[in-house]
Amino acid sequence: MASATENSVKVDLTTCSICFETFKTPKYFPCLHSFCEGCIKTYITTTFVQTNGGVNCPVCRMYVSKPEDIGIEEWSSELPTNHILVNLIVMNESKSGQKLCMPCSRENETESASSWCINCGEALCKLCERYHRKQKSSITHKLIDMGNYETTDLQCNVDIPCTEHPDKNVEAYCRDHSAICCMTCAFLKHRNCKNVGSIHDAAEEMKKSREVENFSDALQGFQNTLDALLQYTSDSLHEFDKDIEKMKVEIDTLFTKLSKHLSHLKSDIMSEISKIEKEVRPEIEDKHDKIKCKISTIQNDLALFQTNMKYAPPTQFLQAMEKLMEQRSILEQFVNEESQKLKEIRVTFDANEKLLQIEKDIKVFGEVNFGRASRTDMVRPSDRNVNMSSVVPTTTKDDMTSLVPTLSSEVNIQDGVTGISVLENGLVLLSKCNNKTIELRDHQCSSVLSSLSLPGPPWGIKMSSDTEGAVAVYRHGLIIFNIQNNQITKIKKNQDRRE
Repeated sequence: MASATENSVKVDLTTCSICFETFKTPKYFPCLHSFCEGCIKTYITTTFVQTNGGVNCPVCRMYVSKPEDIGIEEWSSELPTNHILVNLIVMNESKSGQKLCMPCSRENETESASSWCINCGEALCKLCERYHRKQKSSITHKLIDMGNYETTDLQCNVDIPCTEHPDKNVEAYCRDHSAICCMTCAFLKHRNCKNVGSIHDAAEEMKKSREVENFSDALQGFQNTLDALLQYTSDSLHEFDKDIEKMKVEIDTLFTKLSKHLSHLKSDIMSEISKIEKEVRPEIEDKHDKIKCKISTIQNDLALFQTNMKYAPPTQFLQAMEKLMEQRSILEQFVNEESQKLKEIRVTFDANEKLLQIEKDIKVFGEVNFGRASRTDMVRPSDRNVNMSSVVPTTTKDDMTSLVPTLSSEVNIQDGVTGISVLENGLVLLSKCNNKTIELRDHQCSSVLSSLSLPGPPWGIKMSSDTEGAVAVYRHGLIIFNIQNNQITKIKKNQDRRE
């Protein structure tokens, strides 16, 4: 089990979370998340303008301020190097046969490593080794053959430069300030401190401390709580999505219902219009056609009259005029009759006043209710032991003093208690999520005097006066209750709001 855990940790620790490849010069933020120097440089330069003086860690989103004395381009190189990861990467490469020169890797070049610098904690190829021995800053560094790497104890041999004096390596640890420093810092800043010693001794002492022994268990406890919170947020997201979908369906259903009803009303009035159109239009069209025919007759008679006046002999003229005079009488009668019958036919639409008022009165389709509430039942059990000193009201009654230890032993998280309040008369009021009730108990908290069933699990309870209080119920908001004669009664319905 230990071996499997160790391997999984190594795989996670040696992979950059930005490029998802093995680290090339791992640099770390104050939150201890590490990234390739090139990756974090690109990230800083692309996001710095948006974050106003710093950047957020790509993993945990912790805000990291830029030091004032360096520029954006140099910030990544000034970040501390994670030497532990450097050693871990080289060990993994050595065991897998991948012995690559680390300086060359930073230049995206692939060269096999032939030696290891104990002081720098880096694998070097033959060319880099040659230059490394020539540099004044590294001329005294100890280099070992890569073939002897696995058999050499390198755990404490990597030199780490002092942040205050980069040309010196850290050698001392001040227990008074919990600070690692070089000898110059120890002399200048910690000369009056009483607990300054070697880093090796401080590390060995810390490894044996109870805090370090319990560190893993503490982190595991945090993870267990966060796992529960993660499950809760996952459930909340699921419920939220269900609420959204349900709300959309309700709105669509209401809209469809209203649309169907309005469509039915529209269909009725359109049918009525069609009926009127079928009855009235033929009548108007018939009259229109008759008038057009009479106009044609008049035009024809007028042409005959003009022709007869010019060219007809007397006999034909008299015969034609007799016909034309007869036709004129008929036309005169038609014109008089139609003129008297002439009426304007109009069709108008008067909308239902209630429909018109809808547009004025109804400005929104509905209301979307949204609320937040704290989940006290998600707190770790170790943090939820009832502290009666914080809920017992200030009183001069002598028997209230003896009540605290009794209740502390009787009431705990195993009972599903999410809220507790002690009344002025010494009775105890509890909200319980396991059976969704409020209980009024006696002074010793042993007998239930009365209870009130709730529509959901309660989150907390609070008394606003000696007789009136409120309880927050999951997905049901506040429920107001009254206590009279040791009986709990709901006095006000939930107002459909979430507190």
